[in-house]
Amino acid sequence: MKKQLRAVSVVLVTLALGACGGTEPVPEDPFEALDNSVVALLDGNYTFRHATTYQVVDGSMLADARSMRVTLDSRVEGQQFTSDFVTVSGERFVLLDFSRVENLTSALPDVMTGAKWVPLTDPAVTELGGIPFPTPGDDVIGATAAVRAVTDVRETGDNAYAGTLDLTQVGPGVLRVGPTAELLAQLGDAAAAVPFTATVDGEGRLLTFVYDVPAAGSVPANHVELTLSGYGAAQAPPKPDPAKIAPYDEAMKAIQQK
Repeated sequence: MKKQLRAVSVVLVTLALGACGGTEPVPEDPFEALDNSVVALLDGNYTFRHATTYQVVDGSMLADARSMRVTLDSRVEGQQFTSDFVTVSGERFVLLDFSRVENLTSALPDVMTGAKWVPLTDPAVTELGGIPFPTPGDDVIGATAAVRAVTDVRETGDNAYAGTLDLTQVGPGVLRVGPTAELLAQLGDAAAAVPFTATVDGEGRLLTFVYDVPAAGSVPANHVELTLSGYGAAQAPPKPDPAKIAPYDEAMKAIQQK
């Protein structure tokens, strides 16, 4: 509602200036500028990064071609692993490497050490090991949710903004890379006013959105950087080498036994 009221006020001011014969353009409201900055994501053609103190998600989106690539690199001590999701014209594959995770047997199958791709031929399979699989068209890094969670914003320079956001409105996102329920509970009221900075390009499209989550209880502080680029220029990823794709049934059996 508050954003609707802001939009109405901007229109009324514009009309008033027009009635007085003014020719100066009305500066775009900062809230509206940020809201509009994520509209280009609906085209589904861009590259992205979600980098935190503990993990990095990189990828590209080409929704019209039903293609995308997403790489998740977890850097949590003792839980380092990588997962590489590839969708090519609707065909899904995932490459998992848990060889650095502590307390796992050293005799991991190829499909858990990054040696073999798992072909996700069963559409009912939407996650493995608690890791959900994104689909072309998803806002994988949650940029839209982050922008829409802004509670206060001001323009700090050309195409630059700063303010606060309500972390409870961000959510864990497609890959569960956002704030957890545990973190939000421990942050308490502080979650409602987390400082952020943002930049947009010359066409008003979001380039960066950065915020710092304070430490809370047993949860350490976290620096979060969302980066978007390559609007309209993303390329479909190549299909994995057939020689490195494991038979689906064998792969699933090996994973389920671990």
